[in-house]
Amino acid sequence: MTPPHSVSLATAEPLRWDIQALRGLAVAWVLLHHAQLPGIAGGYLGVDIFFVISGYLITGLVQRALLAGRFSFLDFYARRARRLLPAAYVTLALTLLASPWLQNAREQLDLAAQARAALLFASNWVLWQQSGYFQGAAELKPLLHFWSLSLEEQYYLLLPALLWLSPPRWRRLAVGALGLASLALCGYWLMRDANLAFYALPSRAWELGLGSLMALRPRPWAVPAGLRVAAAIVLLVLPLLELPGWPHPGPLALCACLATALLVQHPAGHHPAPRGLRPLVWLGDRSYSLYLVHWPLMAAVHNAWVGTGRDAPPELMAWRLAALATALPLAWLLHRWVELPGKAGLRGTPGWVALIAGSLSLALLPVLTQRWVQAPEGHDFARLTRPNYGFSAHCDAERPYAPRPECQQGRQPRWMVWGDSYAMHLVPGLASYLERQGAPGLIQATKSSCGPFPDLAPYKPEAAPGATFAPRWIAQCRAFNESVLDWLVRHPEVRTVVLSSLLTQYLDTRQYSPRRLTPQGELSGQALDEAGLRQALLDDLRRTAQRLRALGRQVVLVAPPPRAAFNVAACLERRALGRWTLGATPDCRIDGAHRDASDTAVQAWLTQAEGVLPVLRFEPLLCRNGRCDVMRDEVMLYRDQGHLSEAGSAWLLPRLAWPAASAAQ
Repeated sequence: MTPPHSVSLATAEPLRWDIQALRGLAVAWVLLHHAQLPGIAGGYLGVDIFFVISGYLITGLVQRALLAGRFSFLDFYARRARRLLPAAYVTLALTLLASPWLQNAREQLDLAAQARAALLFASNWVLWQQSGYFQGAAELKPLLHFWSLSLEEQYYLLLPALLWLSPPRWRRLAVGALGLASLALCGYWLMRDANLAFYALPSRAWELGLGSLMALRPRPWAVPAGLRVAAAIVLLVLPLLELPGWPHPGPLALCACLATALLVQHPAGHHPAPRGLRPLVWLGDRSYSLYLVHWPLMAAVHNAWVGTGRDAPPELMAWRLAALATALPLAWLLHRWVELPGKAGLRGTPGWVALIAGSLSLALLPVLTQRWVQAPEGHDFARLTRPNYGFSAHCDAERPYAPRPECQQGRQPRWMVWGDSYAMHLVPGLASYLERQGAPGLIQATKSSCGPFPDLAPYKPEAAPGATFAPRWIAQCRAFNESVLDWLVRHPEVRTVVLSSLLTQYLDTRQYSPRRLTPQGELSGQALDEAGLRQALLDDLRRTAQRLRALGRQVVLVAPPPRAAFNVAACLERRALGRWTLGATPDCRIDGAHRDASDTAVQAWLTQAEGVLPVLRFEPLLCRNGRCDVMRDEVMLYRDQGHLSEAGSAWLLPRLAWPAASAAQ
């Protein structure tokens, strides 16, 4: 999102109130969406509106300068730096200075990488790399919003060179061809990696390019009044809609961009803004500063709120609205005392020296801030809460199962752990237990979210085509499970198979719509009620256990630990450091009121599963009188709301009541 400007080059046009009103509308939608107000499902489309506006304004600025023979790369980038960097640098500095008192250790490590990326205009790529299954939630990242600024800066880096190299009559064709290629790539990536499609310039350039095409028209198109009204209605209505099954940027983004393109290339004239639109113009004038300051405040609330419920309680909603209310005066101050003076004052050599000194200082600041607030001795929270992949992150399979050397203990393992991430977290403790027992080694066969149930699919009808729980992923999950069974047929040396899964994705009909799979691996069209679903999962477990026993294997199911309705590890860390904490019990223990809502269905099914095979549970070790411990012997047992930490796995697994025959093998 680019800040408002009246004159950026000698050849620039004066400020247009209609574009400022569009900016105000866009930032309003973004703020309401980030506050997660009910009914604002598509408020994120405000960023798409900004992209079109930015492409239009910057392209018009460069085109006019080129046609006048007065374009200078140095002048262009110097003016962009004065426009964007002062307010961004102040936001970065204040966010980094506050982070030791607002964020947990792992989030601070992510923040340091995000800050360095922001200085290099590469936030979108770093945030894409931080978007995996075990990565921190996006709403905990105070610099998350810098992804769009980085993407725009990357566009600004390439666009002037493209226009400068292209003859005037070919510029529209060049921009249009690249825009169509970007749109096609966006559609391709959305089917395979929606996060990449969201963050990457190649798949988002079409949005800025659409604005560029409007700016490259020889003369503005006199858009009929009815069409302008329709475009305005589209921008008012689209953010209230949601298309299940379509990731962003999808059809809604395309509609929003086309509507914005129609409006920006039709000048509103020189008359003052209508009285009813003046609040939006006021917001538009300060939209850059408002966009910068609002999200760190929102992220501070999200870091303090360790609850994980899907529906925000009134307390959390009130804090979000308070963050927005605080953002307005802070944005006014940033605009008045930083953005405007920086634009006017940072000129010549002193300006470059100030910007370079600011960049170097910000690059060093994360190293200093991480030392300011020290955890109690012996509590390295970044290490304690790191992802527990089992033996290695490489053991989270993305393809049909094939053993990897880093995913096993011993040359001829006699034990296998098979399942989803709730099987991964068993591995450190089970490997330690087997080593102490003198038993042969362990091999890991795991895939995130994919339980060891070959004939049942944890389906989400609204999932994007390339996302987890969509049909394509379900086919991959089934192929993985079948390949595990095939491997076990060929490797009789494995004598004990430990199954484990979260189970929620197969039993919680509020979030999922699990379906049976046909012999051909296709989703059954028949939806199951809760009783039918429990029976289908039990039947699947029985068939798997029978197949393994027919191969001479002993089979054990390890239940998931008690699962909280809040992030246990975040709660423990924040309580230990005396930080502001919301949404959890005072001592971070799990009680009935703060237990995950899906746990009742899981526990009922596990009772039935005990009639099929041995089920090992953690509750006898942890729970008493309706409350479950999350610390034992100074060991932090959890790394989030349900996964065990590596230390917690090592403490708990040897204490489970393993069958005697298994322990002897």
